[in-house]
This record gives sequence, structure tokens and C-alpha cells, in this order.
Amino acid sequence: MQNKGKYYITTAIAYTSGKPHIGNTYEIVMADSIARWKRADGYDVHFQTGTDEHGQKIQERAAQVHMTPKAYVDKQAAEVKRIWDLMNTSYDRFIRTTDEDHERQVQKIFKKLYDQGDIYLGSYNGMYCTECEAFYTKSQLVDGDKCPVCGSTVHEEKEDAYFFRMSKYADRLIDYINTHPDFIQPESREKEMMNNFLLPGLQDLCVSRTSFDWGIPVDFAPGHVVYVWLDALSNYITGIGYDAEGNSSELYKKYWPADLHLVGKDIMRFHTIYWPIFLVALGSHCRRPSSDTRGSCRAARRCPSQRATSSTPMISPICSVSMRRATSCFTRCPMRTTASSPGSAWWREQMRTLQTPSETW
Repeated sequence: MQNKGKYYITTAIAYTSGKPHIGNTYEIVMADSIARWKRADGYDVHFQTGTDEHGQKIQERAAQVHMTPKAYVDKQAAEVKRIWDLMNTSYDRFIRTTDEDHERQVQKIFKKLYDQGDIYLGSYNGMYCTECEAFYTKSQLVDGDKCPVCGSTVHEEKEDAYFFRMSKYADRLIDYINTHPDFIQPESREKEMMNNFLLPGLQDLCVSRTSFDWGIPVDFAPGHVVYVWLDALSNYITGIGYDAEGNSSELYKKYWPADLHLVGKDIMRFHTIYWPIFLVALGSHCRRPSSDTRGSCRAARRCPSQRATSSTPMISPICSVSMRRATSCFTRCPMRTTASSPGSAWWREQMRTLQTPSETW
């Protein structure tokens, strides 16, 4: 069989605050079906999944059952892996954010962003949702004190923290969306990202915490741990050997950029705003759109980043899935999406004909 080249697919990593649910399993099985199809079609596939194991919520859940956070996540990660294996999923790496290689690279990534001025020390005083591990402005809350995502009651947090300059990249992102009306589909998702997060003013993102200690230590700032999203999102590159100092592995050089990220739509903001901006700050660039709704390639569009180089990370297509509404989204660039039911003719066509160009732009 002809070798059609590499294909790197990832799922979102399951959060270990509790046992995995049907939505997690739906996601891994869907990713596995794509990975198996691409292998059968002649692609050299690397399939990564895993667990997200740091954060305040996990520390609190561990305390509730009288366990250390590490013992707690060991138990939860083993259960996730057991279920993935029970479903006979063909992943190549099951990454844990407590893995030594991941923790070491996250510290390097944090230091690199700090050294180039994208991370600065400040203090935070705002509304925090422990369930989502996310900060919100008062204008984003529902009924004055409810999280807009999960509906939990938020509470005020005040602490010293390091921040990432999201605002530095916001205008570039907004301009790109405005000049490319089909950049995010369906329209409701574009409105959600624009109206709830970008147009009100993209806030600089808190990337360290001092009110708890279950996280990757910021090695140059005692008392600070890396905030969970910078930690968790980095798994897509650390899991294949990315090195922030330029000594990335052959596996990374072979498979990055990823050809498809498969994620739940409830974490769309983190993957379609934070993750692309993190990658651009690390020196990354967008790749050509993967496929349109008929499985063919559209002409390349320039994304809001600088010229690509072969040694830097690149932003990858993202597919958003949801059990709640049974929708799925294919992203051509970090946020280029179209939605359809997984059981529809459109979805079946994607499974038959999904092709991803190997060139970058």
C-alpha cells in the first residue's frame, strides 16, 4: 500500500477530577475510528490521548476522600486508561500531565514566554469557577453569579499571579475573524467567541496560581504553580517531544503539526482562542485548511500569524464534538468550523473522504 504520509490525531485529555463519562468515551471512540481509517488508507498515524491531572478542583477532590493529589490522579488515570483499553482504542501514547517529560517542558515553555515578555507578574481579583478552572468577568456571568459554561456558582478570588498577554494578540484575531466570515462555523459559535470573549475585550490570562500547590511549579518563582490550561494544552506538543529550547525530538519533527484535534465543544474557547495564541507566541503559524464539507481542500488563506519556519510549532485543525447536541465541527484553521450530526450524510462523507494536505503556509 502506498504510504500517504504522516497523520497526527489527538483527543482532549480527560480531566481526572472524577471518572470519565459517556462524552469522554464518545470522543475517544470517534478519534479511534478516524485513526483506524487513516491507517487503513495508507497513512502513518500517531494517535495521542491521555489525562489532565493538575488544578485546584483535583486538590479539593483528593482532600475530600483523604488522599494525596498524586494518589488520587493515579487512581483516576488508571480508570480512564482501563476504559480506553476496554474500548480497544488504538492510541500510540497515553500522556499524563504528571509525566516527567511533560512537566519539564511546560516549565521551559513558561520560562520562554516570560523571557520574551509575553508573561508578566501581577495580581488577580475576579470571579472564578472551580468546576471549569476558569476566570470570568462580571459581564460574562449568568444571573450575576453563575458560570456561563457549567452553571456553577462562581466566587471571588484574589491572589498574586503571572499573566499571559492575550490582549497583545486579540486585535489580530478579531480582524481575521471579521475579514473571513466563514472562519468559524456555524455562525452561533462565531458569535459566542466574538460576543462573549473577544469584543468585550480579551483579558490577559492568568497562567499561574498561588492559592493552592497541586500543579507544575514555576521554577523561577517559588509558590507559583502553572495554571491548568497552559499546562494541559501543551500536551499536544510535549507528548511528541517538543522542546522549547530548540532540541525537539525526531518524533515531533515527523508528526507536528497535528492533522486533527478532537475536542468537546464546551472547551472550544480554550482550544480556539488560548491554544492558537499560545502557539503563535511560541513562534507558530497556521497551516492550510484541512478540508471543506465535501472533503476537498479549499484554497489556502493567510492566518493571523507570521511566516512559517520548519522548526516552530504550528496551529492545527480542530474538530469539536458534543454528546449534548450530537454536533461535530471541523476546523480548517484554529477556529474554522462547520457543524453537523455525526450520523448525517455529511459526517459519513467526512469519514470516507477526509483528507489533510501536508504542506504548511
